[in-house]
Amino acid sequence: MRVASVFQFGIRQKMVLVLLAVLTVALGTTSWFTIHQQEQNILRETKQHGEDLARIVSQSLAFSIVGYDYHTIQLLLDEITRSHDLGYAKVLSTKGNVMAESGSPPDARTSWTMFTQDIVFDRKTVGQLVLGLDNTGIIKRLEGQKTSLISREALIIVLIALGEFLALSYLIVRPVSIISRSLNQSIDASGRITHQIPIASTDEFGLLASQFNDMREQLNEANSRLQSKIEVADAKLTENNRRLTEQAGELQRMNEELQRLATTDPLTGLYNRRYFSAAVESDLALAVRHGDVNSILALDIDHFKKVNDTYGHQAGDQVLVEVANILTKTLRKTDLVCRMGGEEFVMLCRRTQMRESMAIADKLRKEIEAHAFTGIDHAVTVSIGIVTFPEGALVRGVDEYVHEADVALYRSKTGGRNRVTHYAEMDNRSIEFGRRLSQEHG
Repeated sequence: MRVASVFQFGIRQKMVLVLLAVLTVALGTTSWFTIHQQEQNILRETKQHGEDLARIVSQSLAFSIVGYDYHTIQLLLDEITRSHDLGYAKVLSTKGNVMAESGSPPDARTSWTMFTQDIVFDRKTVGQLVLGLDNTGIIKRLEGQKTSLISREALIIVLIALGEFLALSYLIVRPVSIISRSLNQSIDASGRITHQIPIASTDEFGLLASQFNDMREQLNEANSRLQSKIEVADAKLTENNRRLTEQAGELQRMNEELQRLATTDPLTGLYNRRYFSAAVESDLALAVRHGDVNSILALDIDHFKKVNDTYGHQAGDQVLVEVANILTKTLRKTDLVCRMGGEEFVMLCRRTQMRESMAIADKLRKEIEAHAFTGIDHAVTVSIGIVTFPEGALVRGVDEYVHEADVALYRSKTGGRNRVTHYAEMDNRSIEFGRRLSQEHG
């Protein structure tokens, strides 16, 4: 928090920083162009001076070269290197031999400008003049000009920034600070403005303060009316929210009840056929992906019509409820029990192989046969058909697996009832016979 407060600039600091940035960029750009132009002018003048000097000297050397006056050539070169900015001079013959040389040869570490001029006599080239101009003095002058210019610009920037800082502090920041402090100190908890802004100047800030002070009473009066309306609206909103909450809760309970009624059997409380189909579809997809084996058990109460005819439909309903309770208690928690309709139930035994599914079905059959049903004076038996899926690479739909379990169920019916049949143990003739019975009763 303390580090963040250090870098939180006020209006004065921000304005000064912006001004400094603008001045620095503007003056820096102007200075760069000025210095660059001066450098170009000096270099251009230096080049022109060197070329003119080389041309004049080459004309002066023409007679001496033709006459092979080496002494005069050397004296002239020595005089040139002493009296000008030239640090090096050399005369070459047409064959490239050095006829005279004066001064220090150019060094790669120093700044030189080389000039080459042909020496012509009677329109024939009789030699070549090489002059080396030492740019050290020129560079020093340019550096001095840069330093002087930068110093002047820095002083100008500081003076302008100081003047801008003082002007901003008095003309803008001071009245803004007064207005800000007045507003912060004059607003109470209810939002009423308790004090006026103490600015009496004739500028824009004074006009703003005067207009705000005039509006203070109007704002306070409007605030009072608004608070009254807000209180009334809050009371209505609270009441509406309470009613909406109650309605939402009731709607949620109704939706849950509708969902339960849509997926469960009202008599036994078990899931219905629609829920079973969706659940088995999901389990079939997981079984195919993970290589699991599941089993479906189709169960039908034997001679259930006789129970209804002998003891009445109320007793028959009680038998259905007690059979549902036996199935729920006997099967595992991971298994799914549903009532398909009438006296038929279907179960999904997850991760159950063929042998294990037949053991579970036989246990159910025995539990039901041994149970003393309310209002019934004889044993109630059931017939069960089983199918295990998926089998190898062949994967069929959920409805077909349920149908195969029904086929096995009807095989148990035709085989004497009160028994368990697995679809995989049936031969083709029995399967076809069971399919016809299933279609006739379906």
